[in-house]
Amino acid sequence: MEKPVKLKESDFNLSNDFVIIIHGMGTHENGATKNEVKDALNVAAKGMGIENFDFSKSLNLVEFNYSEFFDQLRKKDGSHGDSLVTHIQFLRGHGLGAKLASKLINTLSGFDEDKAFYTHWMDVLYYGETYWGEKVRVDLAYLLIQILKIANKHARKVHVVAHSLGTAVLHDTLAELYDPDEPLRRDIPNLPTNLLALDSIYLLANVSRLVHLLSEVDDPNRSIVNSDGSAACHLLYSVRNAYDPFTWCKTYKRPTVNGGLLRLGTVRKINTHDLTEYVLAPAVARSMLGTICQELIYDDAYEAYVAEHAKSSITDKFDELKETFEQLKLTAFELEDATITDKVKALKVFFNVANEFKKLAESIKETE
Repeated sequence: MEKPVKLKESDFNLSNDFVIIIHGMGTHENGATKNEVKDALNVAAKGMGIENFDFSKSLNLVEFNYSEFFDQLRKKDGSHGDSLVTHIQFLRGHGLGAKLASKLINTLSGFDEDKAFYTHWMDVLYYGETYWGEKVRVDLAYLLIQILKIANKHARKVHVVAHSLGTAVLHDTLAELYDPDEPLRRDIPNLPTNLLALDSIYLLANVSRLVHLLSEVDDPNRSIVNSDGSAACHLLYSVRNAYDPFTWCKTYKRPTVNGGLLRLGTVRKINTHDLTEYVLAPAVARSMLGTICQELIYDDAYEAYVAEHAKSSITDKFDELKETFEQLKLTAFELEDATITDKVKALKVFFNVANEFKKLAESIKETE
């Protein structure tokens, strides 16, 4: 198991602010997510009238990658079923260990033909239901602390952009870093929010509440990870697309004092969970360019970008299946009040909801 990288001030341009980027579910090559966010914002900036913009030119971009670690775990396992069986010994003691693994293995066995779908959900289980999740949080905490120390010393800002499962990884790590009142962590020094709070957090396709069913670190609805003036960050933006099934259950709706809850309603790709599409969304891109890059976007330029962005919309195709989608949503909404003890039922239902949505989306593509 590789040790976390120790950063040096010489690694960075200390005249620039910092942006930490955290990927979501699935396999991600080192640097790929950082480049995806950079490329999307460069396109959005040009679309809003900012010429010669380069997201990476005036910022220190740092990627946190936990995908390589999870990929190594999967490669050590001979088959899909063996993946969870092999790691039962690492399941936390919630009284669900072998029972949980057995039921979820049976559910996942139906997705064998779709390696990407399987990989996505195995990441959720590795992170949320095994001790490997704590290893990931420790690694991210180590990275965050190093960057916060360097940034604080040189009066630089620190922003974080997280996507999908990365929103849960970020939330849980910050909860452990900043909260001094959690009984299990009272003897562990916490970061002072008045000195080392993050400047902004962007939670794209925020699934932190859904993953909380497994990780049980702190409830995102009540944790110190908020922007109320005495918490982990100064600004917090939680973003979801109305057509993204991963955000249907346990939707993050916590009132945000500084920042906002952004709900997107346009679909341009079959994969409604796509990171690039989240960043390219007009409201998200304008906010990130203004907050992170201090770029002023004039209203007329923004409206022109909104109109251009909408030209490639396939939202009407999704609306044609509205009745079917609504039924899937109702199934997901039934899990809204699910508790930790309902996790097996909740995950089995949600695996199937996400899989059915995927099939419907692919049927749209076939009829285009």
